[in-house]
Amino acid sequence: METREFVWTRRHVVSLGLLCLAQVLDSVDVTIVNVALPAIQDDLGFSTANLSWVINAYMVVFGGFLLLGGRLGDLYGHRRVLLAGVALFTAASAAAGFAQSDWALVAARVVQGLGAALIAPMTLALIALIFPEGPPRNRAFAIWGAATGAASTVGLIAGGLFADGPGWRWIFFVNLPIGLLLLVAGRLLVGGERPARTSRGFDLLGALTSTAGVGLLAYAVLQTDANAWSSARTLTLLAVAAVLLAYFALHETRIAREPLVPIRLFQNRSLLGANVIQALRGAAMFAVFYFATLYLQGVLGYSAVVTGLAYVPLTVILIAASVLGPRLVRRFGIGLVIAAGSLVTAGGLLMFTRLSPGGTLMADVMPPLLVVGLGLGVIVVPLTTAALTGVPPSSSGVASSLLNVSAQLGGALGLAVLSAVAVRATASAPAGSVEGLVAGYRLGFGVAAGLMAVVVVIALAVLRNRREES
Repeated sequence: METREFVWTRRHVVSLGLLCLAQVLDSVDVTIVNVALPAIQDDLGFSTANLSWVINAYMVVFGGFLLLGGRLGDLYGHRRVLLAGVALFTAASAAAGFAQSDWALVAARVVQGLGAALIAPMTLALIALIFPEGPPRNRAFAIWGAATGAASTVGLIAGGLFADGPGWRWIFFVNLPIGLLLLVAGRLLVGGERPARTSRGFDLLGALTSTAGVGLLAYAVLQTDANAWSSARTLTLLAVAAVLLAYFALHETRIAREPLVPIRLFQNRSLLGANVIQALRGAAMFAVFYFATLYLQGVLGYSAVVTGLAYVPLTVILIAASVLGPRLVRRFGIGLVIAAGSLVTAGGLLMFTRLSPGGTLMADVMPPLLVVGLGLGVIVVPLTTAALTGVPPSSSGVASSLLNVSAQLGGALGLAVLSAVAVRATASAPAGSVEGLVAGYRLGFGVAAGLMAVVVVIALAVLRNRREES
């Protein structure tokens, strides 16, 4: 069997290391900016209403261009598109660090989001191309997942340290040496430089409608903190996004000769199920960071740096569990492992529903945080494997993009819904009531637990319980 004969060489190790570093560049930037927002606001004069665009400008463009980025990799070479994304991201990071006005920083964040949309799907696609299906690819995904999980927490800690130390600009300057290293070493060492297919056909209309539709949907969801779901603005944005995405689906199935997303991909039961699960998992993961952070800082009174450090044990257990995942798959199969991990995650989220205004970090937050980390970590590799199982090399970039889009939109939409549920619960309490805030957080965690219970059902019903050969 091919996977039994696979031998890890120095080239494989170095290539995987560079791909993990590229993914770290993306993952860190999602979280590192959050804790530095007050310092950025004071320095550049952001209004309270516009400050969220430091985050949203990045997230909207990132989510909107993921499908396009994946398809570009399939057409023009995954390594080439990866390095183009790194170059864009690095240049935009320098511009963000030197920004002297609010609009200049937001513009730089837009370009950063575009670079990230080219990087993220290419890391997964290249791993799928370099390592054959089975244990070699699973081990590579485990290492990639561990790096991704660690990067998110490192971002929270580093953002606080930079904001309190040399200044918020260093949250962007730190990307420069990493980007330059990737540009130099990646060109020499990472495989996948040849296009996966000889066709140069490109579905421009599909690219425009999908990018506009996904980007507008992400924006509509992200701005619900300022405009209610029932407001005319939000409903209009959602309606336009729905029309664009509906036309995109029609265009891909009936009109396009070279579709941006080959419809045959959705006949892949494993890929379809993995993407639905990824969306629900993203909602639960966003909820943990969002509500737990608000509880630690707003109720227990911890600083941003201490809050970031509180997530270190979560990172450790995520890494350990992601390495354990492939071993469990070899013994029990993908479907059962994802179902079991999701059930553990749901249990941890239910533990969060016991939060109280007089709680403590070690007694009330850390135990459920570790349980959630264990459950989410176990399913990282099986979920990625399921999404790329049976996908031809010519479509690996788009398949990887779909998984990223599912996580992005699932997380954003899920968090918007969960936060709205929490706010509604809080509104019934007296103004300024800490008990009301905590009641809202408890309800948000409870609904998130329900989402993970749905994942258990999907995993058992949809995903094949395939065991990997060791």
